[in-house]
Amino acid sequence: MRILQTSDNHLDQVAYSKVDAETGLNVRGIDYLNAFRNIGKTALNEQVDVFVIAGDLFANSNPHQYYVLEVTRLLKRLSKAGIMTLIVGGNREIPNTVSGLNPLTILSEIDNVFVATEPSTFILGSYDFVCVPAPTKFHNMYNIFPALLDTALEKSTSDKKILVTHVPFEGSQHSSEELIEPFDGEYVKKSQIPNIFSYIILGHMHKFQQIEGILPIFYSGSSERFNFEEESDDKYTLLVELEQGIKVKPIRLPIRKMITLIDFDCSGSSGSKIEKFVLDSIDIRAKELKDALVGIKLQNIDIQENSTINWEPIIEKLEECDILDYKIQTKTSVSLPESNKLNEHYILPPVKELELYVKSKRKYTNNAQTLMKVGNEIIKRV
Repeated sequence: MRILQTSDNHLDQVAYSKVDAETGLNVRGIDYLNAFRNIGKTALNEQVDVFVIAGDLFANSNPHQYYVLEVTRLLKRLSKAGIMTLIVGGNREIPNTVSGLNPLTILSEIDNVFVATEPSTFILGSYDFVCVPAPTKFHNMYNIFPALLDTALEKSTSDKKILVTHVPFEGSQHSSEELIEPFDGEYVKKSQIPNIFSYIILGHMHKFQQIEGILPIFYSGSSERFNFEEESDDKYTLLVELEQGIKVKPIRLPIRKMITLIDFDCSGSSGSKIEKFVLDSIDIRAKELKDALVGIKLQNIDIQENSTINWEPIIEKLEECDILDYKIQTKTSVSLPESNKLNEHYILPPVKELELYVKSKRKYTNNAQTLMKVGNEIIKRV
């Protein structure tokens, strides 16, 4: 049997400000859709038997109709080609209300498409696909996973079993999922999965990875980059062959470039110097910026100097390079006055206000360090 594995496609994900001229939708949303379309083409080209989506096909429980329509069209093409599709629910698709409808339910009306929004088993070819979707109480996954797996196994009679589940798993590496959907529960452990499966397909973690252990356990990872921390990460769909041993072949996806143009500590630099540095950096790398998402990170800019930077020529130069969009992150710093008088025009974070106050009182000079320590602890507690 040949399987194509994917997860965390997050269709209808929105990021940055550009709008696609053809659809009127967010451009990054179209990027996520194009990544999924490429995975569908791979399923057709590789003539797989089963196309498995291990959760978070959609970014939310109420995706724009355009994405639902495009997914329907693609899955119908796969169905006509004799390819079965199995979709397991992720935590992003869970409806927010009791009366809400999981969008995956609509896709189950397509021939040869099988959807698991509850623990269940589907017999596809010669294998039992045992499915444990993300439950409503997702952060309690560790405690409820064994019962969910037992329910899913009730109708599994074959010795050839594949587990498909959307869970944060013991030993897995973090990625962008921590930023967009922080998980504060306990991870599912290897000891909670019996040694009865030929292969285990996981969703939720956005980094392509194999989990070490006796059983072959793989995350395909997300199909598009979510932030600049992932700019050096390739994204994959996994081709899995299960006859005569298990072979897993990662197939790299053609996706949008992310380029951090600058990550610079601006301590002591004037606004004009920072502005020139950014413009020169754009000139040096102009050719590789075409169609990319460009990031500029400037740390420790003096708050007074920051107000003197003219961003217009910087943005104009970026646009001349035909970039897709940009993200400028600036972190300012404040030079504290040494005067004994606290000036009323300062509106600063509590820690800085405390520091100014302590410095303004001569009677606290000998105890300043202790006062700052106690004050910081109180501020943190609040």
